Amino acid sequence: MIPSLKMRHLKERWFKRAGLISLCFALLFLGCVLADIIYKGYPAFFRTEIASNVGYSLFLNPHASYHTEKPWVVASDDVDLYFKSGHKGKLTPKQIQMIKELERQNQIRLSFNTNFFLASDSREPELAGIWGGIIGSFLTLLITFITAFPLGVGTALYLEEFAPRNRLTHWVEANINNLAAVPSILFGLLGLVFFIHFMGLPRPSALVGGLTLGLMSLPVIVVTTRVALSSVQQTLKEAALGLGATHLQVLFHHVIPAALPGIMTGVILSLARALGETAPLLMIGMVAFIATPPSGILDPTTVLPVQIFNWSRSPELGFVENTSGAILILLVMLMLLNCIAVFIRKRFET
Repeated sequence: MIPSLKMRHLKERWFKRAGLISLCFALLFLGCVLADIIYKGYPAFFRTEIASNVGYSLFLNPHASYHTEKPWVVASDDVDLYFKSGHKGKLTPKQIQMIKELERQNQIRLSFNTNFFLASDSREPELAGIWGGIIGSFLTLLITFITAFPLGVGTALYLEEFAPRNRLTHWVEANINNLAAVPSILFGLLGLVFFIHFMGLPRPSALVGGLTLGLMSLPVIVVTTRVALSSVQQTLKEAALGLGATHLQVLFHHVIPAALPGIMTGVILSLARALGETAPLLMIGMVAFIATPPSGILDPTTVLPVQIFNWSRSPELGFVENTSGAILILLVMLMLLNCIAVFIRKRFET
């Protein structure tokens, strides 16, 4: 009896240690990935500039607009890569020697790359920015929220509180649960066929992208909202009904306020998933090169994940750091959405 008890305790300790080791490995891999992204991405937040009174026109970006009142101008991507990381690229030995001479004379420097945050996409990596992708992502998420939130929450309320328990209801519930696990690219195919070919909406627009992502987010919102509603104690409903409240009063005065943290958490997390989606937006044509930020939901639009995808396919090395820098910004946006979800849950739970 005693050896058996010791063996069970030993197995329990080994099981705990195995779980701890697994957690450490997971954190290690995650830390390595984040460290690699940060190492490759932080140079995108800085750019190389050359004093405008220097006569080395080979080092200046031919597409940039120069003004006499500004003594520093943006260098080309080849010079930028060499000055940051020592990568020679297409530079000749004579040009490298000239860069070293500029550095010795303090005629070349690194400065904060405001262009990366305030400019839209460009064929030149030193002039490309993420502003157009951020605006497109915001408009697309706005359409997604307007589409998915009322429909998803309303559907969950009906299925959980009002729908009769019969075969049709069970069939609908099963299909909604299955749709939550469908690959996102299939929703892109649905958006292509229905919103573009059938309805004739403009192809690379925030409206089509938002409606497509709204369809993708809808099953997730329905499932999470139903879970939040079912977690409300049945005694709370019975007590309100016993005091003379109607079913709607119980629902809107007691059930929904109690389930609101779970509902909002599910909605925000589904929006965070939509923010990082690329496959369905590629299917509806949002992969196009967009050089100007959209001013409305019907204008040609791109989103930040698609812009990252486009940059990652570019053969120019200057876009490597731009890709990693944009990934860092996207991760920050996702973390902010997750922090908002946690804050809302804690705020309404108290």
